[in-house]
Amino acid sequence: MRNQELSITMPCHWNDSVLDKVLQSNLDAVTPVREIYGVLADGGPIKHGRSPDVVVQVNRQQAIQFREKCRDGRINFTYLLNAPFNFTGDLGLVKDVDAYLDWVVDEFKADAVTISSHKLMKHVRTRYPDLPIHISTIAGVRNVKDLSEYLDVNPNRVVPHHDLGKKFGDLEGIVSLGDQHGIDVELLATESCLFSCPNRVAHYQNLACGSKDTPFHTTCNTTKLEKPRQLLMAGGVIRPEDMSFYGIIGVKHIKLSGRSKPAEWIPEVVEAYQNHSYDGNLIRLLGIDPSLNAEEWMHLDNKSLEGFIQGYPQESVRAGAEYCDQWMVKLHQEGRFSLSDGTTYREQNSQLVLNNIGVRAIKILDSEK
Repeated sequence: MRNQELSITMPCHWNDSVLDKVLQSNLDAVTPVREIYGVLADGGPIKHGRSPDVVVQVNRQQAIQFREKCRDGRINFTYLLNAPFNFTGDLGLVKDVDAYLDWVVDEFKADAVTISSHKLMKHVRTRYPDLPIHISTIAGVRNVKDLSEYLDVNPNRVVPHHDLGKKFGDLEGIVSLGDQHGIDVELLATESCLFSCPNRVAHYQNLACGSKDTPFHTTCNTTKLEKPRQLLMAGGVIRPEDMSFYGIIGVKHIKLSGRSKPAEWIPEVVEAYQNHSYDGNLIRLLGIDPSLNAEEWMHLDNKSLEGFIQGYPQESVRAGAEYCDQWMVKLHQEGRFSLSDGTTYREQNSQLVLNNIGVRAIKILDSEK
C-alpha cells in the first residue's frame, strides 16, 4: 500500500472546444488529464465497445487533425480495438484488419491501443513489437490468474473488470502483479454497470456485431430503479473525492467513461475529477444511458457519501449489498436521494422498495416487460 500519483484518461468526442477547455483546466488541476481514448465510429473490421450510432462520426482526416491537436497539448491518444473479436480463418478479414492497424499506427499514430481479444493482442504484438497494448475492461480481468494469462503479450496497462472498484483484495493483487511486470492499472470511475452483471458478456458480444444495445440498458436501468443500492454497488462508480483511496492501493490511472454522452457533459465531469471534488448530483457524473436523461430526475447527493468507500465491507457480496442498502436508506431519509418524476420509495426490511412509480420510471419498467 502506497501513495500513487494519478492521471486521468478521458473519452474522445472529436471536439476541439471540449479539448481546449480540458487543456485550460489542466493548468491548475490537482490531477491532470494525460490521455484521451477513442475510435472511428464504425470501428473498422474490429469494432469497439459502443454502438456506432451513439458516438461522434468523423472521417479519417478529421481524426488525424484532432489527434495532432492532442499531441500539441501533450495528451496521449489511445485507440480502441476493444470489441470481442476472433479471427475466423478468413484471409480477407486478416487483410482488412492489417490495413486498419496500419492506418491506426502509421497514419493516425496512436500512442497505444486498447484490446479485449487475446488473439488480436498476439497479432498486434507480432506486427508491432513495441506498440503499447492496454487490456480492455471488456476482457474481464478479475484477478491475478486472469492477468497472468496476458503476460505473453507484454501489456503496458490493464483496465480490470469494473467490479474491482469494490473488490479491494483482487485489485491489490492485480496491482502487485502489474508492478512486477511493468503493467499499470487503470480503473473506471464513471461507469454505472451493475455489479456482477449477468448480461455483461452478451452485451459486449452484441456490440461486436455493431448492433444497438437498447434492451441491455433497459434491463440495467430497471434493476437500478427496483434496487437503488445498485447505484452504490457498481464497481465502476468512483467519486472524485475517493480517487486518492485508489491511488494508495496503487492504481495509476482513473478512466472516465462517456463516449456516448453529450460533448458539453465532458468538461464538467473532467473538472470534478481533476480537482477531486464535486458539489452536486452524483448521477450527473455517471455514463448512464444518455437517452435516459437520468440527472434531470434522479438525485444522489455526492457530498453526502463522505466515508462510504472507506467502510465498504470486503467479506462477501451480500455484506456489500447490505452496506449499500443501509446507505441508501439513510440518504433517502435525509432527502439526499430522491426522484422528481413522482417515483417514491418506502423502507422495508432495511431496504428501499418502490412505493409509487413516476412518469419517467414507468416508461423504463414498461419497456422491460
